[in-house]
Amino acid sequence: MILIFPNSNQNQANMLALPLFFFLFLSSIPILTSGLTLDFDLIHRDSPLSPFYNSSSTLSELTRQVRLRSMVHHHKRLHHHLHTDILPPIFYGGQGEYLMRIYIGSPPVESWAIVDTGSDLIWVQCLPCNTCYPQNSPIFNPFKSSTYKIVSCHSKPCTFFNGQSDCGFSTQCVYKYGYGDGSITTGDFARDVFSFRGKSDSFQRTLLIGCGHNNTGAFSGKGSGLVGLGMGPLSLVSQLGPEIGHKFSYCLVPYFSKSIGKLKLGKEAKISHHGAVSTTPFVTDSDSKTNYFLTLEGITIGNKTLKIGPKTEGNTLIDSGQTWFLIESSFYTKMEPLIKKAIRVKEVKKPPEPFVLCYSNKYSETIKKRFPKFVVHFKGADVALKPHQNIFFHQDHLLCLGIIPSILFDYGNLPQVNFQVEHDIEARKISFAHVDCGKH
Repeated sequence: MILIFPNSNQNQANMLALPLFFFLFLSSIPILTSGLTLDFDLIHRDSPLSPFYNSSSTLSELTRQVRLRSMVHHHKRLHHHLHTDILPPIFYGGQGEYLMRIYIGSPPVESWAIVDTGSDLIWVQCLPCNTCYPQNSPIFNPFKSSTYKIVSCHSKPCTFFNGQSDCGFSTQCVYKYGYGDGSITTGDFARDVFSFRGKSDSFQRTLLIGCGHNNTGAFSGKGSGLVGLGMGPLSLVSQLGPEIGHKFSYCLVPYFSKSIGKLKLGKEAKISHHGAVSTTPFVTDSDSKTNYFLTLEGITIGNKTLKIGPKTEGNTLIDSGQTWFLIESSFYTKMEPLIKKAIRVKEVKKPPEPFVLCYSNKYSETIKKRFPKFVVHFKGADVALKPHQNIFFHQDHLLCLGIIPSILFDYGNLPQVNFQVEHDIEARKISFAHVDCGKH
């Protein structure tokens, strides 16, 4: 994510700051033997397997909630982008959240956190909670952890905030971390033990975390906080970087699925799929060095290839915390007629936002049969998408195109469903392999 500087009142000015991360203080992280493997379950927030699943909610209600959440946050993002030269962060609370289980403190306390490749900071809600969103699990109490240690505002780790952190009343390092949808977490910068459960064993590492005492905005009670997987030095993958070989991969199951996806860090993050693997380089943003940007060169629909022009290196964001495939509007206007021509059924009038193209669900099988080959061409990588997994979204009696015209290109998690997506940070490349994530 790229960070945003909201206004703060005079009483907060000396306490709060927004982080810009440039350097990794490796001495604060225990570097042990290489070849470490971490294997986490990933569960969609609305899956029946989620610990917070509401069995009284119908599928129609759940899909409607996803649509409404995405509509609100998409509008906020566009509004921000139109009024600033800074690209908004990627996380939008509540949209396509995938949760992972983590254990913090001594003794370890179970928490469920949202996995977000568009941000860096690892944080959870903490007591005392001055302003917190309601969460479905107990809020972490740092006073009950024997290994919890506040980071001093005069210490080296506090410089990760590039001089914009400040001292609290007890000389603690105070952080303020904001997201593009207006969500903000504020609290103490600290260290505590994370208990990991690897494939063959359980072990612990001490990590830098945010202990959020004031958390406002669109955060969901189904998560206690966020685990950032971005490129910045405070992310989980950066703090564990040497131990996991600077590699991780994820495999996202379909929304509302009764199966479980995976997040893998370390040597087994490498794609082991025997079929086609597509690999493309990524670049990072010049400011925060957090986001993963791919170069989209074109899209093939049926027998016609639409090219992006002029080519711009790193023109497309890829992220696990955003739902849709956002397409720059002028390109979308060329693409939509090709889809309509291939499907050859009547679309509905006035589709619900944020969709612009929807069909009656009675045409579902017809659309599945007629939908043309759809291949996304990243630099050096061709990624074929499936209509009912990666392109269309079911909403009540409608089947809606999950490709949305926008002011930018953004490759959300819907087109990544049932792909193993490997991030090799040292080699600066991302690879895709089509698999059944529920069985992988």
